[in-house]
Parts: sequence; C-alpha cells; structure tokens
Amino acid sequence: MRSRIRLLIAGLALTLASWGTTASAGAAFPSFADCPSAGLPSGSACVDIQSLRGELEIKGFRVPLDHSLEIRGALREPEGAFIPPTGTNGFFAEPVRVPGGLLGFELPLEFNTVLATAELAGSPSQIDISPGEQTIKVPIKVRLSNPLLGRNCHIGSNAHPVQLNLTPGTTNPPPPNRPIRGTPGRLEFTPPNLLIAREGTDVENSFSIPGAQDCGGLFEFNNVLVDLKLGLPSAAGNNSASITNETALLILP
Repeated sequence: MRSRIRLLIAGLALTLASWGTTASAGAAFPSFADCPSAGLPSGSACVDIQSLRGELEIKGFRVPLDHSLEIRGALREPEGAFIPPTGTNGFFAEPVRVPGGLLGFELPLEFNTVLATAELAGSPSQIDISPGEQTIKVPIKVRLSNPLLGRNCHIGSNAHPVQLNLTPGTTNPPPPNRPIRGTPGRLEFTPPNLLIAREGTDVENSFSIPGAQDCGGLFEFNNVLVDLKLGLPSAAGNNSASITNETALLILP
C-alpha cells in the first residue's frame, strides 16, 4: 500500500505534466538545512510549512497570527510519520501581540501588553501532516507572556490541548458555527524533487478551548481575568482558525 507521500507524487506528476515548470522558491523559504534526513528510506521527504497570515478567533475575539508559525522536519516512508529536527519538536512559533492587552484596551504600559506564543502540546509524534490532502493535525497550547501573568500562564496543556484539525476543504462544525471552506495551495514543481504548495488556506472551526491555568503566580487570580477577557473556556462551535501557508516537500532519493 503506497504512502501519502507517494500518492502525492503520483498526483502531482499528472498535474505538472500539463502545467510545466515554475519559478523556484525564494531564499527564506523553504528551509531544509536541519532536516533529519539521514538514514530515511527513499521516498521520504523533508517538509517545511510556514504561515503567511491568519487568525485565531475565540467567541469573536480575534488574535492575528501573521508569519508566526512554522512546522519543519521530515516525513518518513512508508507511514508518513513526522520527525523533528534534532534538539527541537519541529514546531516553531514567534510571539504575537494580543489586541487590547490584559485590560482589553490599548495602553502604552508594560503591564498591559500581552504576547501570545503557540506551543506544541505533547510529542512531535502527534503532528500529522497529509501532503496529498494538504491537511495538518496538531495539538497546541498558547503561552501568555506578561509581567503580571507569571512565566507559565497557558491556555491549554499537554493533557488538555487545543486540537487543531486544519483542512483546505469544508468543515463540519457544531452550532452555532457554520461550515467554512479553505483553499488548496497553488502547486509548483522545481526539478528534480522539490514540490511546493503556495498560499493554501487551512481552516478549522470545530475545536474547543479550555480555561487559562498557572497565570499570576501563587494567587492565580489572573486566571479569572484571562478567562473573562477571552471568554474561556469556550466550547466547540464558538471558535475558528484560518491560516494561509506555504508548504514545501523535498523528496529524498
């Protein structure tokens, strides 16, 4: 039985035969320098997924994502298992500013500024990438950074993550959310073995979000403040994510 990577190659071969070749990728993308490719079977692939723009919405409260997310590593044949670069979990994220900060409105004060950083919740083995379908399944937690929130303030945890099942297709969420649809990436091929999907938008609006935890040191009163600001916990059907990515696969000989 052929793996997802081999199915992707077969499908692209038919498509690209009629399209011809396109320009190669830019200098900053893709990034394969730390791909853990040594010893992988033929047909495995280095993978780099970088966000271009996007947002996370919690009961109408929107947090921009922009260029903050990247998943980088390798997909091993035949099962397509994700392998992170050495010394990492393969999930990389930059902090983004939460609109309104801690108080809910803009003030040029350090104690009001809140930065949110997505983190992988659990093991890299829980990252599931399907190149042929352009879907990404990843459990995350969000670290909130602020002088009053302490060092370990999180929304979600390894035990209770925010489970994102991102798809370019149509979602089937519980109410009150309605189905939304993403868009597949624009396929490019650089011979002999580089495949790229440009500006594919993955969406998800069926996930729940737990309440905040470990915010504010011993007192943890700020757990309540964070929950009130973001409307947490937030049941499935009230939240959504939309992320436009560029995805690159370097097929190994």
